[in-house]
Order: sequence, then structure tokens, then C-alpha cells
Amino acid sequence: MDALNQRALQKLILTVEANAQSLELLIAVCDDRNFQAEMIEAYEVELRQQEIATFRVRLNPQQPSLRASLEELVAREPGLRSGERAVVTVLNAEALLGVRLVSEEKTEQEQFFFSLQWTREALRRFEFAVVLWVPDGMATRIGQRAPDFWSWRGGVFEFVAASRAPAEGGQLVMTARDVSAESKLGALSKADLQQQIEGLEASAPESSLLITLYNNLGEAYERAYAYGEALEQYEKALRLARAKNNLAGQARSLWNLGNSLRDTGRPAQAVEYYEQGLEVCREIGDRHGEANSLIGLGNAYYSLGQYQRVIDCQQQSLEIHREIGDRNGEAASLGNLGLAYNSLGQYQRAIDFQQQSLEIHREIGDHNGEAASLGNLGLAYNSLGQYQRAIDFQQQSLEIRREIGDRNGEANSLGNLGNASYSLGQYQRTIDFFQQSLEICREIGDLSGEAISYFNLSQALAKTDEKREALQSFEKARALFEGMELLHMVEKCNEAIQALKKIF
Repeated sequence: MDALNQRALQKLILTVEANAQSLELLIAVCDDRNFQAEMIEAYEVELRQQEIATFRVRLNPQQPSLRASLEELVAREPGLRSGERAVVTVLNAEALLGVRLVSEEKTEQEQFFFSLQWTREALRRFEFAVVLWVPDGMATRIGQRAPDFWSWRGGVFEFVAASRAPAEGGQLVMTARDVSAESKLGALSKADLQQQIEGLEASAPESSLLITLYNNLGEAYERAYAYGEALEQYEKALRLARAKNNLAGQARSLWNLGNSLRDTGRPAQAVEYYEQGLEVCREIGDRHGEANSLIGLGNAYYSLGQYQRVIDCQQQSLEIHREIGDRNGEAASLGNLGLAYNSLGQYQRAIDFQQQSLEIHREIGDHNGEAASLGNLGLAYNSLGQYQRAIDFQQQSLEIRREIGDRNGEANSLGNLGNASYSLGQYQRTIDFFQQSLEICREIGDLSGEAISYFNLSQALAKTDEKREALQSFEKARALFEGMELLHMVEKCNEAIQALKKIF
């Protein structure tokens, strides 16, 4: 790292060493999630050498309170109650939404700032150092919205990563993303879009062009996996579209909000936006938008495990796509129907739908969709117990995804290869696949994929002599699932953690 980051890191370490047995509130500022992870690992390694225990906790978007998060951690970590020297790293602030969702009085960020401002005294009972990691924009807002907490801070440490190219993703992966109504190829850079927006906001703040530009900027952020910033731009677009009664702009903004919320592990909230978008599309007679809204709604229900609703939505979408002659949309609907039937245990029916989807993707030359269909066929054959056949399909999918540079899809294929190898009892091979998938998910900032990779990796490690590594991996998966409010997965992690702890 460069000299400035090295200096900030050493100052942070020295401050923690001096205050590891008393409450010390420290704020670390970083906009790059991968670099943030590197800095945390660096200071935790050095502090452990100084016999300072290190802990991590993630803010829960459902209850975004620093005090509540620390109380929960202390309740499950006896070491923090015994007065030992310790530091707690607080994560997930960047995931708190700055937009107000349907039926909410405050945004998640507003709730967090409120809790910081009015619970300072309640934090005094925690006798350890606390390092709260936040992006630069949120650090500024803490100073504005929680000035009492800000004045009590023990230090602010800024870390700036070297420039790196944003990850280019956003193409269809049937288990996670929908067919986009507009091509994202050739999009302007975030800097260019921001410059255009600032110019229009200054000269013509009511211009309808801003609706398009806000959505374009949000999509640019989303391609870089910066979902918080994307959501803010989509909300701006939606407010302006509603103010101008621009129904087409509303439909696009609602669609984008639904996609981002689903991608950040909030499928129940995504449903509300997809339903609103569906209503608008029907009102203006946009059949293509109606079909894609139904795909989005179906995929949100898929994330919620409501498979019959998935089938209803995807069947309606399929009929419309066939009616308007949208072959790509038809293939997507067929593939998603296959996924739903696979989840219901109707594997042969799932295979039939995936084969139809694959034929269309090959017919129209859609390599992205072809890779997705091959991967989904692999899933179906894995469910049938035909593991070698499943591996063959996943290998074909992986080759295409690497060829077209689809990093998200590559991680997905590697994970599916890991699942098939696990079924064959090839645990070391399984571990290799899951570790590759995890590395890519962390690189591109895919929190959901990272959590699933950790969980799957833990299960494989538990089958070997690396039981302690499995325990640590389950704990990392649990923290990520907690941040995404996927409580059924949190419970699965807890069960696995308790079972492993009995071995020790």
C-alpha cells in the first residue's frame, strides 16, 4: 500500500492498542469494499499478535443500530464480557439504503443516524475499541445528522484504494437477473453521466431528460455492484417521473428499483416495486414492459421460495413474449419455469423447459443465455442424482462464461461444479471449486454469492480434517446472511456452528 494508507493504518492500530479495554469509537472511511477487507485483515493480524482479540459484527438493515449490533455480539461472545483487550469491527454501513421504501417512515440510513445521535451514553458500558467502517459520503452525513456522536469519536482514518476498473456485469443469469428492457452496451461512464446531470440540474432541473440520466447513472453503478448508489439514482428518477406524470419513466425506474432490491437480498421489498411497475406498464399498454415486470416479479417470488407464484408469473410472461415475438424473453421465461419446477422436485419437467430455453438461445446466438440454460440443466441433473452428467453441463457453461467474460456467471458455474463434486464425495475438489467461486464473488462485490460460497465451502471443509476452518467459514456466511436478512440461512448457519462446536 502507499505511504498515506500505511500511515492511516498504523495510526489506527496504535489507537486501538491504547484503548482496547475502554470504549473508543473510531471511524474508518473507505469507498472500495475489497481494499477495506484488506485493511481490516491487516490490522486484525497485527492486533492479535499484541494479544488483542478481534471481532466483527454487521449492521442489520432491519434494525440499523450500532448499540443493538454490539449488544447482540456481546451476548454471544463471552470474551467481550470478561474484560479482555478487544476491538470490534462494525461492517455493512454501506449497504444501508438512503432511499425511503414503501410504507417506511425513515430510510435505513436515517434510522442509523438517529440511533447514533441518541444512544451515545448507552454505549459507555462497552469496554473495548469499536471501528465503524463507512463510505466517504456516509461519513459526511454522520457529522451532519449525528453531531453529538461525531464529536465523541476518537479518530477518523481514511483509506483510498488505487484506481481499478469497475467490474462489467449485468447480463442475464436466470437465477439472479432478468432480461433488460434496454441494452446496457456502450453506456457512458459514471463520470460522463454525472457531468451531464449536474449541467441539467443547474440549467433545467425539471427536464424530463434527467429521468433517463438518473436511470442510466443508476445502471452504471449497478454494473459496478454499487447498489446503494444505484438505488439513490433510481429513486431520484422515480420522484421526477411521478412529478411530471411520466409513466414510461416511472415504469423504468420501478423496474430498476425492483432489480436492485432483489440483488441486495430484499426480495419482499422488490415485489412491491415490480407490482407497481407492472400496473404502470399495463396502464400504458407496454406489453414488453409488462412481460419483463412479470419475469422480475416471478424471480422475486423465487427468492422468497413461493414457487407456485413463480410459475404463475412466468407463464403469463411466456404468453406475452410469444404473442409479441420476443424470442429472448421467451427463452428467459422458459428457463425460469424450469428453475421453479426443479425447486418443486419435478425434475423431468424442469429439464424439458431448460431444453426448450437452450434451443432458443442457440438459435438466436445468445451465448449468455446459452450458458445459463446449460448451467440450469446441470442443476436439474444434479437433483436427479446424475452427477457426472451435471458436471458435463456445468463445464460447458463455465467455458462459455469465461469466453464471454461473465465473471458473475463464472462464479455461479464454479459453485455448481462444487455442488456436483460434493455429491460425488470429492471434497478436496469441491473445496477448490468453492474457493474459486468465493474469490470471484469478493472481487466483483457480489454479497449474496459470497455468502453462499462461504456456506458451501464450510460444508465441504466440515467433511475433512479442517473443522476449525469450517467453523470460521460458517461464521462469515452467517454474518453476511444476517446483513441480507435471510433468516432461514442464518438459522442453518447457527445449526451447523453448534454442531461443529460440540466436536471441539
